[in-house]
Amino acid sequence: MTAVGKVPMRISHRLMMGLYQFIWYLALPLALARLLWKGRLQQGYREHINERLGMSWPINGATPRIWVHAVSVGETRAAAPLIEALIQSGEKILLTHMTPTGRDAGQQLFAEHMASGQLVQSYLPYDIHWAVASFYRYFSIKVGLIMETEVWPSLILSARQKSLPVILINARLSERSARRISRFENFARLIYQSFTKILAQTNLDAKRYNSLGLSNVMVAGNLKFDVIPNLEQIEHALSLKKKLTQQVQIVCAASTRDGEEPLIIEAWQKLLKTNVNPSKLCLLIVPRHPQRFDDVFSQLQSSFSKVSRRTSMNDQEFSESINHGSVILGDSMGEMSFYYALSDIVIMGGSLLPLGGQNFIEACALGRPIILGEHTFNFQQASTDVIDSRAAIRITDVDDLVRAMDLLLANHQVKEEMSTNALDFANQHTGATKKIVATVLEAL
Repeated sequence: MTAVGKVPMRISHRLMMGLYQFIWYLALPLALARLLWKGRLQQGYREHINERLGMSWPINGATPRIWVHAVSVGETRAAAPLIEALIQSGEKILLTHMTPTGRDAGQQLFAEHMASGQLVQSYLPYDIHWAVASFYRYFSIKVGLIMETEVWPSLILSARQKSLPVILINARLSERSARRISRFENFARLIYQSFTKILAQTNLDAKRYNSLGLSNVMVAGNLKFDVIPNLEQIEHALSLKKKLTQQVQIVCAASTRDGEEPLIIEAWQKLLKTNVNPSKLCLLIVPRHPQRFDDVFSQLQSSFSKVSRRTSMNDQEFSESINHGSVILGDSMGEMSFYYALSDIVIMGGSLLPLGGQNFIEACALGRPIILGEHTFNFQQASTDVIDSRAAIRITDVDDLVRAMDLLLANHQVKEEMSTNALDFANQHTGATKKIVATVLEAL
């Protein structure tokens, strides 16, 4: 009776995988067209397409045993302490991405390791069976580590068939994603149970994974708390701060997404009208995606009389622009430590609209008070904790944002207390790297 009951389930899984592969075949021309279209603004999308199709791979003599997949910039930076720890233990790393910005971030972070052959980069192939088979056939991987939410059925099930341990690390699962996955509960359980381990960021994430009936979940913490801010960039910011007038205060709107800049612009205009000394305030907007730099700059030019770009100025011009109350576009990549260290308070992008929020942990590690919008479901536990720690303020609309900025810019004591709380918050949550390394070494 039990065996008979299992047959429809196996057929269902095979049918689901067959349908999934069929959809991929239909979507492949669209996926390639999308790469070419996005390549108009960002050339990187038109490069290394053969890797995405499983037709060629980078060759430089390295034979990595550990594979780390970090889809884009945020995941690549979050993986940095783990990758460094694994390399220090003598391992060679294959680092894969899905976006050019993630690949560029990897090149910046690990240039020395790439030059020595300790790390190789590649795009992850599309989740088509022959591309995945080519990937596993070429690289002699012993353990795979996938960051956060990148769950590709063909990739995971093929690894299981090969008895290749694959671990989902820094794993998070929002309530909305859990509801969506539950519609295909049996198939989802098959995929997630195929991971050797799921190392969740928080107890809340673990609870949501366990609700799928999984038995391979444990809590390891959030790698992003272990990321060390760039000391060279911090020193650069501190030296530039010496050129600023003592009264000037800088608000950094970090990792903003499409549709959020108009809200920030409106709030800033209202703040300037009510502030007794608006010339001593500087707004620094750093969009999340580089292909939007020109568009955001156009928005700023149409809204303010004094606007400048980070990349068009040397340090002297940059400091003068801040001192004169300009609105500045942070149109450089890989400089968030510099921007945070330069600023007095941080508005966290991705949270003003229902986009899930962006990573505010590095800003906390530099002691910056945080302003969060309502929408932080990608950082649900961390955002609750940071607010409970009195290191962040939650706002709901433009007027709330104006009041929060005015409070922090006008009340030095409140700002300093939140700064201290932010540092404490960041320091209390470190340690995920050690737990993940131990799990990886056990799998090896």
